[in-house]
Amino acid sequence: MISFLKRLNKLSLRYRIITAVILCIVLPWIITYFVSNYLTKDVLEVRAVKQSEDSLRMIEMNLNESLDDLIYISNFVQFDVEFNRLLKSYRLIDENSSDADKKIALHNMKISKQLDRITDLLGPSYITILLEDGLYYANYPIYEYNPLDFHQNTWFYSLTNLNFYETYWIGTTSNYIQSDSENNPYLISMGRALKSGSGNAYVIVSTHESEISQEFSNFSSEKNNIFYLVDEKGVVLSSTTKDEIGEKLPFNLSKSAQSVSYQEKRHLLVTYPVSYTDWKLVSLVPYRETIGDINMLSRTTIFIQGVFLLLFLIVLITLIRETTKPITTLSNVTKEVEQGNIMVRANIEGNNDVAQLGQSFDDMLDRIEEMINQIKFKEEAKRRAELEMLQAQINPHFLFNVLNAIKLNLTLNGDKDSSKQIQSLSSLLRMTINRNNEFIPLQEEIEIIQHYVNLMNFRHSQDIVLELNMDFNTIDIEVPRFFLQPVIENAIIHAFHNSEGKITIDTAISSNNHLLIKVSDDGIGMSPERLEEMKSRIFTKEIHESKRNHHSFNGVGIKNVYQRMRIIYGEAFAMDLKSSLGKGISYTFHIPKEK
Repeated sequence: MISFLKRLNKLSLRYRIITAVILCIVLPWIITYFVSNYLTKDVLEVRAVKQSEDSLRMIEMNLNESLDDLIYISNFVQFDVEFNRLLKSYRLIDENSSDADKKIALHNMKISKQLDRITDLLGPSYITILLEDGLYYANYPIYEYNPLDFHQNTWFYSLTNLNFYETYWIGTTSNYIQSDSENNPYLISMGRALKSGSGNAYVIVSTHESEISQEFSNFSSEKNNIFYLVDEKGVVLSSTTKDEIGEKLPFNLSKSAQSVSYQEKRHLLVTYPVSYTDWKLVSLVPYRETIGDINMLSRTTIFIQGVFLLLFLIVLITLIRETTKPITTLSNVTKEVEQGNIMVRANIEGNNDVAQLGQSFDDMLDRIEEMINQIKFKEEAKRRAELEMLQAQINPHFLFNVLNAIKLNLTLNGDKDSSKQIQSLSSLLRMTINRNNEFIPLQEEIEIIQHYVNLMNFRHSQDIVLELNMDFNTIDIEVPRFFLQPVIENAIIHAFHNSEGKITIDTAISSNNHLLIKVSDDGIGMSPERLEEMKSRIFTKEIHESKRNHHSFNGVGIKNVYQRMRIIYGEAFAMDLKSSLGKGISYTFHIPKEK
């Protein structure tokens, strides 16, 4: 938060106001949107879960009626005294008697009549009674399904481990009555163990799965709900979609309510337990149809509010931009002036306070520009006077010594070197005395240096070699007269101590279109401390009156050279110094090609 406020404080007034307006309008709207959306969503989810539970409760009540019928049939077979007496009467028939077949047929007819009476009363069901010694009874044609085949089913083992008072819910099986399987492909069955002497008697009761799925259809038509009856493992026992019977639902059914993805759509899943069994009723309700529509209405309302807020925000920002436009203009002009452009003006029209401020600022710039022009005129006159003074500082003592040396040489030797020295001195004096041109081509400045080195070698009996590495593109560039001579003089006097050495001058054009001149020697150099002291003395921004160097040709030291070049070229000029003990010193001049 603190860093955000710091960044906000760096923005202009216009953008600070716009940011504040956006935050004060958009942020409350966003908070309202999310709070309203999620609060409404939670309330609607609770209501949808309650409605689904009510529907499942009604289905469970109707389902229990069907399951109660199955339990009633099994109880009838298990506990009805007359029916059990009828079952046991089979043992009283003498199979060896002449009328045994008639008695058996009559016996079976009586049992079938009892079973038909029960199914007529409670609805269509398939009843199978399995007794010991392979004896069985059924209310369906045994030529369509042999009741003894039940022994081959995997679930029959669980039936054999039951006590006579326990019920085993087999679940959904394929219809084993072929004539009925086309209309009713699945049956829901349960089984019980009958109380008998050997304990190997069972009753299996089945009813049509469609009786249960019909209940689902009555409730699923309103909102496209999907209902399932599943066992304890989540395997579908009954559903309006027959293809899913026998498949396991891919959901965690331990939760009573949850949001799940079904057929690539979001659904609300609700479970409800079924009495007597470990089975569950499952409801899948399309989320959008139960919650999404109402929630979408709330979102649409907030969205429309957001559109109007956005329009209001655009109008408000436009007004702010127009109001702060003069301030922005004035700020941009201030930045231009700060960078050195005093020709720019705000030109703000109007009678308001900001316009008056801009007009006052323009008047102030006009006065500053006039004052700067006056200062420039004065400084130019002062600069020319200083240059005239610097160029006029010729050391008569130096000229006297040189002329005496030449005279002595002519008297004693009479060789041709004397004429060479006189020519060099004449050229040097001519260039010194001629002040018509303040700037000369670099080639002429180098010629002056060559004459000067020649004279210094003659005067001090030294062998200083001047090596030139000049870029052809640099020889015609104009430079200030005599700016290199003090550097060469300093190298000859201080770098070599009247011994031999080499001075190298390299010239080139830099990437930023500056003239680079590097003057280096292989003299004694200086320590880092001495170099830093020398730099601090040379690179001072103040122009001090320097003491005349009586050992110098014109008395102008390195510091004067630097100050003179800064006067001419200003901040665009730069000079670098590098040195180390025993490796000489180098001066690099960065001179702009335009003065």
